[in-house]
Amino acid sequence: MFCKQVTAALLAAVVAGAAQAATGDAFFDAYAQCRAVRDEVARLRCYDGLDAPAAETPAQAPPLREEILLGIDAGDPARSRRTDELEDLAQRDARGMLTSDAPNYFVYASPVHDEIEDEHHGEFYLSIKYPLVDAGLKHLQDRFKGMDSRSGRLLNSVTPDRLLVHYNGLYDFYVTESDRYDSAPVISRVQNPGLSLEYDFARGRDVLRIGWFHESNGQQLESDDLERFREHEAEFGADYALAKVSRGWDYAQVRWTGNSELYIDPLTDYWLTWQLETRWYCNCQGSGFIDDREDDIWWEDGNDLRITDVNGLRGMVESAFWKNRAGDLALDARLDFWTGLEHSLGEYMSGRLTLGAKFDKLRLTLFYHNGYDRDPSTFHLRTEYAGLGLELR
Repeated sequence: MFCKQVTAALLAAVVAGAAQAATGDAFFDAYAQCRAVRDEVARLRCYDGLDAPAAETPAQAPPLREEILLGIDAGDPARSRRTDELEDLAQRDARGMLTSDAPNYFVYASPVHDEIEDEHHGEFYLSIKYPLVDAGLKHLQDRFKGMDSRSGRLLNSVTPDRLLVHYNGLYDFYVTESDRYDSAPVISRVQNPGLSLEYDFARGRDVLRIGWFHESNGQQLESDDLERFREHEAEFGADYALAKVSRGWDYAQVRWTGNSELYIDPLTDYWLTWQLETRWYCNCQGSGFIDDREDDIWWEDGNDLRITDVNGLRGMVESAFWKNRAGDLALDARLDFWTGLEHSLGEYMSGRLTLGAKFDKLRLTLFYHNGYDRDPSTFHLRTEYAGLGLELR
């Protein structure tokens, strides 16, 4: 009888040990999966889900739910508040730095078909933004929230989340031997500084931007220089002459950006980003300090096309569509499109298709542009370009 009791006790101990070992194996498997999560906040959320006592059986241990890996926590309110605060802090830290506004790139571009006889050239685009005011606006929002009144809620809703300064610049680099340019010069095509206010919705997944921008090409050839324009055109071609013509205008921007994820990493899950934007071009420059915008085509009789005919309504959609099993290579596509808004909605359609491939920190891009307003100098002409190069974000 005693032997049977000892045998039963030993068997129970072995079964319990096996159950604990299985639980431990499941825990460490789940822990390894959490470590593989790239986003820091999502990884913390995943770790928070691994609080099962070691003595529980596998059936009792909480499963590593898919929604935890995606950063969605259905746990207790205290944990949810803590992870929400971490997420908000990470978002504010990202906003408080100099970041890219649109994708920055350096590509080698080739004209497919145009009327200005442009040459093969390097092309680099610099797009940055910086929050001039951020934390102060957050504190102001918190103060209005604390008022606990209708006026407080109204003031909180109209207070922006940040004030940004922007700079966007496009430059052509004629790095190869050229028939018209000496010493491989860099030609300014777009100078586009501005200020904007941004409002966050859905914890930053959606963003409303209201801004004022100036756009020009930084050149000096005015309408009273028709003779010099003709000389440049005759000697070096239309592209060379147009690059010397002074172009400039101001516009107000209203843009809505929607994201499927709060933090987008092309190497993680599939994601989608889209934008819808309107631009109102004023008949001024320098926020009204300079009268009249420079979009007259004074070298062509009878051509009354204006920037408002070819630009003013813009859209963008970008999405990941493939990644490898190891998660270190991802492909995505971006489509930008625009047309006039004030006088000729839909008459002058333009677009740019960009395919991207990202491996670790290296991002290659292939693009095709077909349309108007590639730059202020040639906004009135339909140009067709393709290129290949590097993209930085």
